[in-house]
Amino acid sequence: MGVTPRQRLFRLFDAAAKKRPVIWIAGPAGAGKTTVAASWLEARKLPCLWYQVDEGDGDIASFFYYLGLAAKKAAPRHRKPLPLLTPEYLQGIPTFTRRYFEELCRRLKPPFVIVLDNFQDAPSQAFPGMISHAFEAVPEGINFLVLSRSEPPGQLARLRANERIAFIGWNDLRFTLQECRAFIVSKGGGRMPNGAVMQLHEKTDGWAAGLVLMTEMTKTAEVPYPLISELSRAAVFDYFASEIFKKADAETREPAAAPC
Repeated sequence: MGVTPRQRLFRLFDAAAKKRPVIWIAGPAGAGKTTVAASWLEARKLPCLWYQVDEGDGDIASFFYYLGLAAKKAAPRHRKPLPLLTPEYLQGIPTFTRRYFEELCRRLKPPFVIVLDNFQDAPSQAFPGMISHAFEAVPEGINFLVLSRSEPPGQLARLRANERIAFIGWNDLRFTLQECRAFIVSKGGGRMPNGAVMQLHEKTDGWAAGLVLMTEMTKTAEVPYPLISELSRAAVFDYFASEIFKKADAETREPAAAPC
């Protein structure tokens, strides 16, 4: 089954990309951030550089090194590598960062999107401060798309106040009833009665992972339709944690996405 196109969110992303250089998408685990970001990029045919932030990026020099490797794949015509953050630059990280991203953006043909996925996993307090200089350097036609479980940290407050960051949060990400119905159909649950769809939407509160798992539960008859109305929201989430999530295959645990 394919990914359900979420046109409502696509329009939000389109508008944000025109007005702000940075789009910040924040929501809890399983909210579908990666899936909707990847499907928007695919639908709009936007080339991208997709970078997974992790604990290793606490060493900022490592971040620039691995981003340089990703940039080489994104812009293979440029044979000269991007600069490394060597010791002589450590006293001038803001200047180095701005020049690094200015050069990176010169190598990218607009429109282009630089994705920073799992931003919340960056362990260093210095990382958000460093990346703020990158957000200031990005030219028109290039956007950052940040995926995180949390809102922009305090180091980015000034950029947010200056309208450099467009924020898309949990209230935007959660599935509407109409989107929930389309999602169930895409997952092979087209025969689910309307009442059951409404109950499923209410119980999951539009949470993408909850919709995936509840749909799988009903398809395999582990939870028949009548039982949905009897489950409290807490009981549904407990059931996910204790039973279904452990049994689910990789595709069910992480809804399909195809980062570029």
